[in-house]
Amino acid sequence: MKKLLPLLILPLLVVACNPKKDPVRATVNTTNTLNNTIGSFSGTTTCPQGTTGIGTIYDNGQQAQMTLDSSSGTFESRVKALLSATISPDEIGQISSSPTDSTGVRFQGMVRVDGNGMVVAAQSKMLIKVYDSFVLNAQLDPNGTAYEPVAIEFLPTNGSTITGQFNLQTGDGYMSFKDSYGEVRFDGRLDAQTFSGVVRFQNTRNVNGGAAASGTLGQFYVARCGIIQ
Repeated sequence: MKKLLPLLILPLLVVACNPKKDPVRATVNTTNTLNNTIGSFSGTTTCPQGTTGIGTIYDNGQQAQMTLDSSSGTFESRVKALLSATISPDEIGQISSSPTDSTGVRFQGMVRVDGNGMVVAAQSKMLIKVYDSFVLNAQLDPNGTAYEPVAIEFLPTNGSTITGQFNLQTGDGYMSFKDSYGEVRFDGRLDAQTFSGVVRFQNTRNVNGGAAASGTLGQFYVARCGIIQ
């Protein structure tokens, strides 16, 4: 696997509570700063000083295949396709494909792996947040409330199904997070420092009607200390 870019501390983005975009799959009511917490997972993982536990989903320029009509295949269009289970794409701003820009897709999780390499669902969870140009520019909705990042949260207590397995010798494995809106799956390799690979999704709903979107979202990386327990 190609060596990935090192994790970088990203610029602070302070956003208000009570998002006016309908949050995806679950509500996350919290004040967020992009480079040290993305919500209810703050403090659940331990990384050395100078290493962030926040992961990033990005696009390195490779074309991804999607089963979505009229999609250009850009990273932004794929993110909007993922969110289309509950939010119309025209309600979402611009989204960068770079892992170091101020807009983009970030995630934080806590995944427990047992001695056989199996993910322990009851002790695992995942939060994904999409920071778009509406958040970056502190834009207000028609009611005068600042936009928040769009959140997707998977918890064993909110009806989510969490599965996964890792080969303890090679580090190859996957994590899958499902709910009534669809599935997000991380396939990759775990080494001593990072977990990196590819993220795919399969929606089961489309807020505008028609076929549910699915495909490759992008590549990902996160410090091992930020996700594996």
